[in-house]
Amino acid sequence: MSAAYPDAPAGAALLAVARQSLLDEVAPALSGRQRYVLLMAANAMGIVLREIEQEGAAAEAWARVLGVLSAEGDAAEGDAAAPAALVAAIRAGRCDGDAALHAALVETTRIAAGIWKAPG
Repeated sequence: MSAAYPDAPAGAALLAVARQSLLDEVAPALSGRQRYVLLMAANAMGIVLREIEQEGAAAEAWARVLGVLSAEGDAAEGDAAAPAALVAAIRAGRCDGDAALHAALVETTRIAAGIWKAPG
């Protein structure tokens, strides 16, 4: 459900239905380049769906990364320059052996890989 329209289906649910309809009803009737383009669009829709589904987990994992970074004094949480500060801290070796940062980065990578890789 959408917060703006509580009686309306969630955008992700609509996108999922549209994607599945294209795959089940339109794709079988196509061939060649048209089928390729439809499958490419359906793949993009799948990525967007997974991004929507994982949005909260991704934000939490990134917040943990930035929390570790801000605890070390390299950047403030919520700071727009924090990603650049993280890169600089890693390159300078200031994060070597930081188990908490490593775990948080592994989690963000796991989430990103799950978003970009189609379920198999």
